[in-house]
Formats: sequence, C-alpha cells, structure tokens
Amino acid sequence: MSWASELPPELLCRPVGLVVLTGLDTTYNAVHKAVWDAFCNNRRPDRVPLHFRALELDHVYPKAKPKRTSYEWYIPKGILKTGWMKKHQNEVPAVVVIFFDLDWDDPMWKERQMECSTRVEIVRNSLQGRGTKIAVVLLQKSAPLPPGEDQGAAERASSFCSACDISAKSLYVLPQTDHLLGFTIRLENAFYELAQSYHHMEARKVKSHKDFLNRTTHQLLFVRHQFKTAFFNELKQDTHTAIKHYKQAYGHILEQRMHDTNMLEIKTIAGFVNYKICRLSFQHNVPLDAIAQFRKHIDFFKNRVGIPELAFEHSAWMSRQFQLFGDLFDEAIKLGLTAIQTQHPGFYYQQAANHAIFRKQLCHGLCVDQEKQPNAAILEGLEHLDFYGQRSWRQGHQSIEPPDPQKEKEGIIALQALERKVDHCWIIIPLLSSAVAQFRKYKSPRMKRYLMVQMGEEYFHAKDFSKALMLLNKVTWDYRMEQWWPLLTSILETSLKCAYLTARVQEYVANCMELICKNSQCSLDTKTRIQMNLLQVLSHEGPSSEPGLDQKCMEQAIKAWSEFKAKPHVFTIEMQGLIPFIECKARFVGETVPADGEVHLEVCFRVTCPLPVRFSKLRIQLSNPRYQQNCELTDVRGTNAASASREESDSDDLHLEPGKPRLYQFSFLPVKEDVGGQIDISSVTLEMGMESGCCAVLRWMGAGGESLIGPAPVVGPSKKLPAGQTFDWALFKVNPIIRVTPRKALLQLSVDHQSPCLINEFYTMTVTATNTENTSIHNAKLSLGLQTDQEGYDATSKQASSQLKSSSKAVFRKPKIPIILSEKCQSVQQS
Repeated sequence: MSWASELPPELLCRPVGLVVLTGLDTTYNAVHKAVWDAFCNNRRPDRVPLHFRALELDHVYPKAKPKRTSYEWYIPKGILKTGWMKKHQNEVPAVVVIFFDLDWDDPMWKERQMECSTRVEIVRNSLQGRGTKIAVVLLQKSAPLPPGEDQGAAERASSFCSACDISAKSLYVLPQTDHLLGFTIRLENAFYELAQSYHHMEARKVKSHKDFLNRTTHQLLFVRHQFKTAFFNELKQDTHTAIKHYKQAYGHILEQRMHDTNMLEIKTIAGFVNYKICRLSFQHNVPLDAIAQFRKHIDFFKNRVGIPELAFEHSAWMSRQFQLFGDLFDEAIKLGLTAIQTQHPGFYYQQAANHAIFRKQLCHGLCVDQEKQPNAAILEGLEHLDFYGQRSWRQGHQSIEPPDPQKEKEGIIALQALERKVDHCWIIIPLLSSAVAQFRKYKSPRMKRYLMVQMGEEYFHAKDFSKALMLLNKVTWDYRMEQWWPLLTSILETSLKCAYLTARVQEYVANCMELICKNSQCSLDTKTRIQMNLLQVLSHEGPSSEPGLDQKCMEQAIKAWSEFKAKPHVFTIEMQGLIPFIECKARFVGETVPADGEVHLEVCFRVTCPLPVRFSKLRIQLSNPRYQQNCELTDVRGTNAASASREESDSDDLHLEPGKPRLYQFSFLPVKEDVGGQIDISSVTLEMGMESGCCAVLRWMGAGGESLIGPAPVVGPSKKLPAGQTFDWALFKVNPIIRVTPRKALLQLSVDHQSPCLINEFYTMTVTATNTENTSIHNAKLSLGLQTDQEGYDATSKQASSQLKSSSKAVFRKPKIPIILSEKCQSVQQS
C-alpha cells in the first residue's frame, strides 16, 4: 500500500487518556508490582477507558511550546503535524500519579513529607507549561479509619497538601489490604475525572485561538484547530461533541484553495477526518449518516487527481478510502447493525479492488523504466515528515508553484521508481477476497463468481498459477450452465495458461478440448493451434507455449513438461461437466427384445473441432459386464492420436471428420439372468492416445446427449439405421434402456366344449395342444380355470375346477401334427 494513502495507527485506534504512574518499583517491590498489575491487567470493557504507563520520576516529557499571543505574521506550513496525535496519546500525560510509601503515623513524617514534595516538584518542572494534572497516592500498610474519626490523619493530610502544593482532591490513600482491586478501581475512576478535566481545558485552549485567525492567510489553521478540538473531545470520551467539530473541520477542508502542489496534503487530511466522522456515526448507530458522509467525500475528491505523473497515488488513496469504510461497515455489522443485499461492505471492498487494479494499470503506463538512475536521496525522510501529506523535498511550502522545478522532477521520478517496486497483486487479492466473503454472506452468487474470476486473474499475474487454476475451475461450471460463451472462453484461456505453466496434464487436456469446440469464441487459427498442442500432448510430447507468457515462467514450464514425458499418464475426463469438442449419443434399437432375439446398440459421435481426430478405443459399459466383450471397438488403423488426415475410412476405424456424424453399431444376445429384466447403458468411453504414453479416457455417463449446453436430447424408441445411411444428428433419439422379455412359446391350444350345462351335470371339455417348436416339450402342465363372472358360478364350483391337472405327464413330440389327448393317449378329459 502506498505510504500516502495509509492512515496512522494513532488515528485508527480509539483515543483514550494517558495516565502516567511514577514512583512504583515493579522489579524489586512486590507491593508496587501488585499495584501496577491491578491497574493494567484485566482491563474489562466496564472499566474506565484509560491508558496507563509506568515511567521514572525524572522522565523528560515533550517540551511545551510558548503561548502565541498573535497570529498576525504567522503563515502556517501545513495542516497537521505527523507527531501530534501520537504525542497526546502516548507521550504527554493527562494525569501524572506519584506513588509514595507513607503512613499517617510514620515516625519520620516531616522528612518523608519533604521527600515527597521534592518528587512532586520534579514532576511539575518536567511538565512546565502544560496543564497536566498531578496527583499523589500514599501507599499505607494499615486500613484507614472512617472519615472524621482520625483527626491526626486529617491534619497531616492538610499539611501534606500544603507542602506539595496540591489540592486535597489530588491526594489519595491506597491501603495494602486484600481488597486492592476494589481500591484500585475507585482510584482509576478519580484519575478518569482528572483526565477529562485536563482534556476539556486543552480543547478550550485550542478553541480560544479562533478569534485571532483570518480566512486569508490562516485557512489551514481553521482545519487544524477544529481537528485538535475534536480529538481532545474524543480523548475526553465526548464523542457527540467530537463529531460536531470533525464535521466543521471537514467543511473547512472543502473551502481550501486546491492546486497540484497541495492536493495530496488536503486529500490526506480529508481522509483522516472522513474516517473519524464515519467511525463515530457508526458508533452512534446512525449508519445512514456515515454512508451519506462517505458518498459526499468520494464525490468531491474522485476527480481531484493532483500531479498527472503521480496519478497512481490518487488511485491508491481512493482504494484505501473504500477499504477503510468497508472495514468500518463490517465492524458495525459484527456489533449488531443489520445490512441488506443492496447495501453491505462487499460493494466497498469491490470498489477498493477496482481502484487498486486501476492503480496497477497507471503504474504500468506512467512508471516506465528511466534511463537515468532515480535520485533515491530525495525521498529520505519520506516516512518522517513534519506534516501529513507533504512531499519530502519541499516540506512546509504552500505556494502554488514548486520552489525548485528540478527537485520536483527528480522527486516525481523517484516516486515512480518506488511505485514500480510495489507488488500490486497482493494488494488487490485481499480486497477481492473480502468482497467475495461479503457477497457470499449476502447471497449474491453472480457477483461472487465475477469477483472470483478477478481473483484468479490476479493470482495469475502474481505468478501463483496453482491458486489461479483452482479459483477459475470453481466458477467455470456456472458459466457453462448459463452459456456465457465469451466469459467462459476468456476464463478457459487463462486456465489453459495456468495449466501449461504448472504442467497439469489433465487440466491442460480438458481446457484444450473446450477451447476447440463449436461454442468457443476463439478464432479458427487459435483453435487450430490449441488442437495441435492437444494432439501433441496425447502423443506424449510437450506442447508449444501459450502466447504472452513471462519468459522465466516459460522456462520453468518447459522443464516441467520434459518430466511429463518420463512416465505414462492415463486419466479420465468426465464429459458431462465440459463443453467438449466431441458429442456422443447412444441408444438401444427398440424398447424390448425377446430372450432369443439380438440386442442392437448404436453409438453416434460428432466432432466440432477444426481438424480430424483419431481415437484409439471405444468402449460401452452396460449394466451387465458379461456383454463387455461385445461392446468394444479398437481402431484398426492404429492409435496415433496426432494423425489429422487419412485417405480411406471404413466402419471399424475411430477416425472422425469435423461436422460429420459417425455411427457405430453393436449386437449381442441377452444372457439368461437378464430375461424379465432390463439392460442399461452405464457409460460410453472413448480413449484418445496410448496407455503406454498419454491417454485421455473421455467418459459420458449413461447414453450421453447434450443436456449441459442445450435442450435435453430426444429420448425414446428408435429403428435400426441401415449401414452407411446418412441421418439427422438432431433427431437421433437417445435410448439408454431396453427390456428383455421371455420368448414367445410355439405351442397352440384349442378348447372344444358344448354349452349349456345343467345344474349338477358333468360338463365335458376337450383340450387340443399342437407343438410347433423345433424340439420336444417335456414336463408340460395344464391348468384350467372358469371365468368368475359367469352366472350360476359359486365358491364350490370355483374350488372344484380351478386347477385341473393331467393324471399323467404329457409329452409333445415332433413332427408338428395335432395330438388329441384322451385318457388312454396321454390327454386330459375332465367332466
């Protein structure tokens, strides 16, 4: 992050008053150590907001400036000094507390009192000119008596205050009892009141200077004094008064005369004040005020770039403003604020990332390599300036024109050289990651995917190709389903480069297959080049490099691909998850097949790549693996995947021409265990390449089809296509299931009987069976039944006639002649 866009840590933290504890020997005195721990350890939120420091008695505090009696000839050199906030938070105390071991009944009271008054005088001299409050705490061994009962203690306390020149409200007693923490909390509450009094007086001092200022020469001081007043009120924990003065300070900033030489300083201080206003607005639970303030801030400064040669600084500043507001928004949500899908921190992180990306582009356009070595000495002290937002080579100058044009030019060149060293990708990636997390939280999947693509591209630019490939692979599925072909093509091109640079063979092959398909937006020349690389990889050779890659990365990739050739690679690619260059449809001919009939299976392929393709093996997996040997085809012309042309073709090869569907037919007899059930197509696989080298197994689950890239394929029964007949690809019906029915028996039956039948009369029927099979029928069984809806039929007759069986076994023999069955000639005749 650019130094000019960073906010100092003392601005980002919550300001609290500084209380210095002196006179404690925490190293050798156990009581003093316990007192220090009671003040500093376990600072729960319910305790008063104070910052404690333990310093030596003779510590030298920053010297106070002499009071200014007039601003008549004073010309300010800047808006806000870089050390002012840090000084009042960590160096200039609001209260100094002197701890002293002294009991009321100490036999050497006078001497000890004199020693303590000397210590107080030393501290008072160190703080000369400042309004810091001084307090004394007497560490006593015994518990004090109730007020009014110890007259001696009251008299000695009065004399002690006179000797030390302090008020009675600044003298405290801390007994060394078991209730040390309780006494400590009471003491720090008293210190908090003293600190508030100090900050109140400091704010009043700053406000009193307003009467001496004029708007002609003291414009910067109006901003400075309002900021200081607001900051002192923050230290006092009066945030409502503080935000009022911060808003007044921001109003004075917008009134400043702005030009290229002071634009950075004004934007820097405006960023400080805007951050304070937004933070306190969220703290006061008025988020709409914070959002309105931020929009006003951005709208005013978005076009105020400053020095054109340093425009990247403006983009860095804009990016940081959006990031900081996103952080404040997110922090407020964690504390209970409710956000909505159209207004949440993700939008601000996204804009921060966009400005950071634009900063990188400006850097590449502006920060060109200089023939002359930049003067690095001109940037000495860049991080230790007197005023925020100023240039190190012209500190304190507020004129419109730079005082030294040559130094100005050298400074710009040095800053450009410094910007060239910044790795922008690692600024952009965390911002995009924060935005992705927010859009995922608020259920905006398309925005999340868009930002993930940007993250993948930034990882690519950062040369972390594995992470780039992983991120891009996560979003390609959605773009395939929604058929965003231009977006998908762009993503796949980046993924192909990542796969090449990391020598990820399977990903490389899969990306090539998608980029050469009919839906790819690549040019014909690009598709041809990619297909030649694909065929080269499947021939177990390293591919040619992708255009536009870094030379060092290419050298590492070539080395990795040389290791690829050392061992075989066999991998499976699931085609249902891709938009491939080859389409597949499979079907059974017909819906049913008899047990003694032949099952006919057809598979059709169509390639849409620029060049012809040869595959090495076709395999169809069915629900019963016993058919496997009947559903395989190996290319009879060889398995050279790099072959792109041939003179002749026949039905046994796997050479496919672009745009010409090829039909392959298989047939087999069903086995016994599938009779009465069904046969399913489990998958269709095509092998491309050689298993001894590099082999890609393309697998379609089920019977293939085009459900991923278009309407569902036509499913239903179909007729067998004559060999060599042309057909319409679109009307080729997918049929993945065929039922195996028992074969029809070749036996003819006739029943001869004469109605009617009287009640209780024996009824005679003659059954004639004719065998038309080619073999004899054995163990035949004959059953007769009566229709249940006949008039006069009852349960008794049903039971008697439901099963009429022959008394002897019936045998039907060849030739095919009718045999009348009687009792003596192996027939069944029942009355």
